[in-house]
Amino acid sequence: MLIKFESEHSGNFVMLSDVAVPLLKMMGMSGNTEGAVSEDNLAEALSTLENSLQKAQHSASDPDDEDDEDDAPIGLSTRASPLLDMLRKARQEGGYVMWRPE
Repeated sequence: MLIKFESEHSGNFVMLSDVAVPLLKMMGMSGNTEGAVSEDNLAEALSTLENSLQKAQHSASDPDDEDDEDDAPIGLSTRASPLLDMLRKARQEGGYVMWRPE
């Protein structure tokens, strides 16, 4: 399933639900495929997501991993970039972010 993210201050984008739902949970949301973050809660949601991504990236890194970087899967923090950008822009402009199934 696709999840569409929307904000009045940035471009909309879609994300596969198997990526979107974990990111929403890392933001402190319920993980429902439909919801919103209001202006009042944007700073906390953004901070929570950034901290969760840092923890996930730190725990996933393995210094003994000798895999070829070209074959490495795309990390969750990379996939989170459009959402992070949207949250930051909405926070700066005093807006909101909402999502729903596409």
